[in-house]
Amino acid sequence: MGKTGMASMSPVQNAVVGMSAGCIEIVALQPMLYCKNATQQNLPLSLNPAVLYRGVVMSATNMSIITGVQFPLTGLISNAISGGGRKLTDGESLVAAFAGGTISAVICSPMELVMIQQQKNGGSIGHHGTRICGGGPSMLFRGLTPTMVREGIFTMGYMALGPVVSKKLTESTGVTGFAATFGGCSIAGVIAASLSHPFDTIKTVVQGDVDSKTYKGPGHAYKLLLEEGGPARFFSGWAWRTSRMIGALFIIGQVKVLLAPRLFPELFVEEDGTVQ
Repeated sequence: MGKTGMASMSPVQNAVVGMSAGCIEIVALQPMLYCKNATQQNLPLSLNPAVLYRGVVMSATNMSIITGVQFPLTGLISNAISGGGRKLTDGESLVAAFAGGTISAVICSPMELVMIQQQKNGGSIGHHGTRICGGGPSMLFRGLTPTMVREGIFTMGYMALGPVVSKKLTESTGVTGFAATFGGCSIAGVIAASLSHPFDTIKTVVQGDVDSKTYKGPGHAYKLLLEEGGPARFFSGWAWRTSRMIGALFIIGQVKVLLAPRLFPELFVEEDGTVQ
């Protein structure tokens, strides 16, 4: 009998599971994303739900699409590394996830630009989308480079590092089930958030200043932020993003595990006919 379970899912099936996980995560945690972006841009925070959920449609669209893309992309890269005939090592899984995330940034960066403009200024997706597209490629892909680095690290965290850490926790402490999964996700979330946050801060301030009034580009933003607050300035909003990432890693991971057997039960049947 061939492969069963998650390993046997096609790119399309991985995309369906990924998109579903992304939508659920963003609806639950959108207020934390708003607070993170506002803090990074030194904007006042609001408890008004209408403000907290500004850009949520674009955010959910972005997250569902990008997660749906990252799953199959990482799967294709994993198959290329392994030849499709063996399980990846932990290191190879990290490399595959990082590569998949980096490539996916080309898709998510423009959508995040629209969302950040909505959060900062209000207005519709159509209004900001039309304006940004009208600015040409330089405006459409504003902040792409730091987005690629951030997304690579994030994807590595939720798709590869979380399961690796959970497995190590089980091997070293004997903890299993929910405790191991949540513990692994939490540790992976803090690591991924900390490593990627300076790039996320640069991306956020650059995309918030779409007309380049203050920040001419990522390199210029790096220089100005460093002058403004030293290395600590790059970690503005870190607590919001870390908390959200822990939640996102857990939600996405759990939705994937719980939803996949229900959407594609034929892939989760053991040789004796029992469901995995």
